Amino acid sequence: MILLRSLTLLITISSITSIDVLVPISTTTPSSSFYPYIAHPRQPQRLSLPQKRPLHTNKFYTNPLLGPGNNPIITHPFVLFMNLESPYGISISCTEQLALGQQIDSTRVKYFINVILKNIQVSATEFTAQNFEIINVDDPGFALTLKMRQQNSQSSITMPIVRGMAYVTFEYNSATPKISTTHAILSVNGQASGRISGKRFEIALNNGQTWLLYTLNGDITLEFRDNQLFGTQAITNVLRLTKKQSDSYANSLLDSHVSVYPTGCQLKADVTDSKGTYTFIWERKGDITKNLLHYTLAHHRQVISTSSATATPVQTQSASKGPMIGYIGNVWIMTEDSLSKMTYLAPRPPAPEYEDSIVAQLRRDITDGVNLGVTDYYFTGKAFHKYALLCLLADYYRETSLRQQCINTLESAFDVLITGKNANALRYDTTWSGLISAAGLAPSQELADFGNSYYNDHHYHWGYFIQTGALIAYLDPNYIPKMKNWVESLIRDANNPSTQDTNFPQFRYFDWYSGHSWSQGLFESADGKDQESTSEEINFHYGLALWGLSTQSKTLESLGRLMLAIAKRTIQTYFLMDSDNKVMPKEFIANKVTGIFFENKADYATWFGPNPEFIHGIQMLPSTPITEEVRLPKFVEEEWSTIMSKVVGSAAGGWKSILYMNYAIINRGEAFNQLLSAPLDDGLTRTWALYWAATRPNTNGGTGTLPPTTSNPSQVTTPTAPTTTGGECTMPLNGPCTSLTSPGDKDAGLGMYYDQTCAQGGVGCHHVKENCRLCAKNPAIVNNPFVKCPPCV
Repeated sequence: MILLRSLTLLITISSITSIDVLVPISTTTPSSSFYPYIAHPRQPQRLSLPQKRPLHTNKFYTNPLLGPGNNPIITHPFVLFMNLESPYGISISCTEQLALGQQIDSTRVKYFINVILKNIQVSATEFTAQNFEIINVDDPGFALTLKMRQQNSQSSITMPIVRGMAYVTFEYNSATPKISTTHAILSVNGQASGRISGKRFEIALNNGQTWLLYTLNGDITLEFRDNQLFGTQAITNVLRLTKKQSDSYANSLLDSHVSVYPTGCQLKADVTDSKGTYTFIWERKGDITKNLLHYTLAHHRQVISTSSATATPVQTQSASKGPMIGYIGNVWIMTEDSLSKMTYLAPRPPAPEYEDSIVAQLRRDITDGVNLGVTDYYFTGKAFHKYALLCLLADYYRETSLRQQCINTLESAFDVLITGKNANALRYDTTWSGLISAAGLAPSQELADFGNSYYNDHHYHWGYFIQTGALIAYLDPNYIPKMKNWVESLIRDANNPSTQDTNFPQFRYFDWYSGHSWSQGLFESADGKDQESTSEEINFHYGLALWGLSTQSKTLESLGRLMLAIAKRTIQTYFLMDSDNKVMPKEFIANKVTGIFFENKADYATWFGPNPEFIHGIQMLPSTPITEEVRLPKFVEEEWSTIMSKVVGSAAGGWKSILYMNYAIINRGEAFNQLLSAPLDDGLTRTWALYWAATRPNTNGGTGTLPPTTSNPSQVTTPTAPTTTGGECTMPLNGPCTSLTSPGDKDAGLGMYYDQTCAQGGVGCHHVKENCRLCAKNPAIVNNPFVKCPPCV
């Protein structure tokens, strides 16, 4: 019997296989006949790689590749920026200070921002101008190597710059050190002037900071004069800088681990059943017999294996993600123990008392149809997704004829996309190795399609199409071969998992160190990359998992579920802040959501308007089965009672439906009744709103309550034509909005006009330029989702 049990256990263990999720989806080069090749209008600057490789567009180091290159490189905890004026070199900031915005009320402020100062500046006396280039990057986007040099000279400084680095590293080659600060240097190793020699220097500043400077390859001599430190000769040596800690043992660890430094990272990830593991293998130089000291963020510490890396008392503050703690270890192994098992539908059926209403609405919605004409990629994606959900519910309720009608309509419309017959069909960009909309490639069109052509928001846009494809594949597997290449090309563009697929960068959007994606593409930013809609990021990962499930690809399903688990953790740690949050600034937590989250700040706002329903609602949509795993009842209860209950009555248009769907998490009965007549978001059908509310657990006893109704939601409609105030077709004077309409938008039946009311937000607002608004010239697409154009357009 014991032998039989042992054999059974052995068979069970051997049947559970580990899946490497970083294998290529494909290595096939995108077809130039289907995706016309283009060279991107925004070329990388100062790039000198040893060989051509796919370039990241949405990682932390885009700033030095764009414009003059002086916007910050935010590594956490350090903020680095290139000096375009003397001293020519690099400035380092590590203030560990936040500046707070204006008070919204007594409990919260509008924003917080990490204070950036030139605490330390590092250069060489030979440098007479700023001259730098990027000479290397790693595959997953953890690191770049930057080289500063003097023209017509051997003098150079090479810097490996890595996320989470505990020191800033400088590889001097035949260059003479020059170190300065915007503060006053009080002493160096206790001396107030003169020459100081050694391998370790304590630089005390009048702002209370002390910086530690180390050399790895022998002593150097520095001369302290005129509030600067000058090397007495050119050196070939490695210098490392960090801030001194208040704890003496922490400083001893800084001393003992300084001799090994990171240059990049290799990524490993695998899934076994419901457990996912991702591993950072740090690439190192220097004395590699030593273990690396490197900073962790809060979400790392929640899941890191202490057998791979151990915590130390070395601590600091990140620019925007709270406390960082130094860990010692060359490999970090992090495990998510409970991957989501969510499939297409909610994990519980609708409450029986609501089913008749849902089915009746389903019949109406499929009969009425949805406009599936392809305009831009964002609103078109939302339209396809909401119609696919109708098909899914027709299948669930066994409405056979409606199911077939719905699928036929959906596939017919999808054919336009997968055959490239839409006006803004995708192009393959040979510069940055990606698929982009054709809409924004003309001059002054950078923000057309929400900046899709410049790599903004692809994970938002593609997530809707990938999930639509997954639902079609589930309902009609015969359609898979027809669409598979197109859908998987979107996945490869946004988050290609493998270095073997050299047609796209590895994980363009997902930042494995940060634990979530960045939506900003090829645009310079004084506060680094940003992300606004965490719920649409979740929609991408969920869609990827469903696509893998529908196409029987365990690898893609597992990858989607692992990324989903990591993103859920970071979103609940940094973006959705309940009262127990100990990571984000206490003065900001009462906002409940971060708004636009940058690498260097968080601003309780959106890119399209200041209304609270916009700020919170963009973190809610779309509501799908996976939403309940991200927006937990405790958080929703707090968000509703402190903020949303006060604004839902006057919320603009379709945002009401988004807020009430979220409210269903804590009060499904009241929410369901409101959703029977609430104005709908353009990405939502009433059928799905009712189904989603009806599948929430019975929490009618929750404390969430509605305020007195200020208006009848059933009587609130989106206007079919804008209110004109003059200047719609002549403003702004330096280039009227009407003249900026892209060819792709024109072909899709759209125009553009100047609308002052965009200051309050609205669909189509701030397209290409502030207060420029997309509008519908084609009567068939008025209010689906765009307002009707003024007569002058």
